[in-house]
Amino acid sequence: MNQVGNIFRKDVRHQWIEIVVSAGLLICFAWVKMGEWSRPGIGAIANEGAGAVLYVIAGALTTPLLLISWMFLIVRAVHGESPAGDRQFWVTRPYEWKQLLVAKILFVIAFINVPLFLAQTFLVYKAGFQPAHYLAGLLWLQLFWTLVLLLPAVALAAVTRNIGHWLLALLFVGLFAIGLSILAAAVPSSSFPTPVDSIGLLLVIMAAIAAILLQYSLRRTAQSRWLIAAVAGVIMLILVATPYRRLIARAYPRAKPDFPLRLSLAVAPSGIHYHLRNRVPVNVEFQLSGLSNDSFVELNGYILTLRNSSGQHWDSGWEGRGGMSFPEDKILTTNLEISKDELDKLSASPITGDLMMAFTLYHDRNQRSFVVPRGEFSFPDLGWCSSDPNNSISGLTCRVALRRPQFWMVSSEMASSTCPLANDQLAPKPGEIVRAFIRGGSDPAEPGLSPVLTTGITFWQTSTNRISGICPGTPLTLSNPDDVGRSRIEVHIDNAWFDAYLKALNSTRSQ
Repeated sequence: MNQVGNIFRKDVRHQWIEIVVSAGLLICFAWVKMGEWSRPGIGAIANEGAGAVLYVIAGALTTPLLLISWMFLIVRAVHGESPAGDRQFWVTRPYEWKQLLVAKILFVIAFINVPLFLAQTFLVYKAGFQPAHYLAGLLWLQLFWTLVLLLPAVALAAVTRNIGHWLLALLFVGLFAIGLSILAAAVPSSSFPTPVDSIGLLLVIMAAIAAILLQYSLRRTAQSRWLIAAVAGVIMLILVATPYRRLIARAYPRAKPDFPLRLSLAVAPSGIHYHLRNRVPVNVEFQLSGLSNDSFVELNGYILTLRNSSGQHWDSGWEGRGGMSFPEDKILTTNLEISKDELDKLSASPITGDLMMAFTLYHDRNQRSFVVPRGEFSFPDLGWCSSDPNNSISGLTCRVALRRPQFWMVSSEMASSTCPLANDQLAPKPGEIVRAFIRGGSDPAEPGLSPVLTTGITFWQTSTNRISGICPGTPLTLSNPDDVGRSRIEVHIDNAWFDAYLKALNSTRSQ
């Protein structure tokens, strides 16, 4: 352990400037985040003067600069005894690779993980929460940033000789990420969430650990680099070869006869307008029925398949889309697009189609009443919130510690809002319900540098295209919807619908 201590102290002496800069940026980050809780939006800040504008600029730059400082600190520490290359002075000394690796790990923990943990704990406390109640989430954030950022940074530093080579490797990583996103856009149905999505991250973590151990134990730089390249190739292969449609069909089985949602195909739209890049919308509307008062459905995605009597075929692939439908809703619209050239080919002969829609059914549970107090207040199951009583379109601004509820819904009757009406705003009709949703994951914390999340709650009434305010005295209903099952509904669209659709399209073209 004496060797570990000597290497650690040597790294501190050599990298003290980088350590100070990193600590300063972390303090600036905490200051910016605390200011975001009390300051208005960017538009209003611009009217406060030059100091406020500088604050906005600092807020935009602090996070990326902090991440860069961490990576640079790691690279400088690892390259102090670089495992790559053929001029490692440290191999001629009585260094044991295990103790060298432990010294580097302790350096990262001491000057990145520990300061970050302290800063996040301080932010949780300043936001009005008890850090001891959120210890699991704070530790989870440490694990997340270690696996996602610090570990890959150490691996890249371990397989490069100097900072120039490391920057070149980082450029290749960026190009790979861009190429992967382009490939994902070209693979049908890959944008729809599936269990395969987490495999790529797991492979990156395993490759980084393997490369670090291989470099420090055997200094096999070429093999380590090929290992990283092979994992990149495997990730691309998984993206291309994954049977997305089969996985989606398994996750959303065909709806049983007792599925409460009933869909009736409506007439084709009366007017169709071309989108950018010469694409045409195919908006299929349905009339909704069958939902009980305590149930609603979420549309998770859909896929449209078109074919004509000549045997030509086109399908959209699964498109992940969101949208809630409640018992009082009467219309459901799917918004898909097809290129004008593809549509012209298909319309040469009669067209039919099949539309599959993936739904999640929810039951609204644990309903309880809540009246918005004045000033800042504790919102059950959420955090600290406040409202602006002088704004007719006011919503709530809230601070949440570490993660949002998995599914939390707040609803209200528009007519019960206590916010003053604007001069040109009509009074809402009784019985019009507005809702807002907050959704989080099941992990102890949501990924992010700040452990305090800021979120807004605003009521938007879709049918009337209006915002309903939330002010002190406004009665609300809080609930926690339960996921009770996933299903898919398949609808056949005959040529009569497409006939009406094409007539509407031709009418638009002639105008």
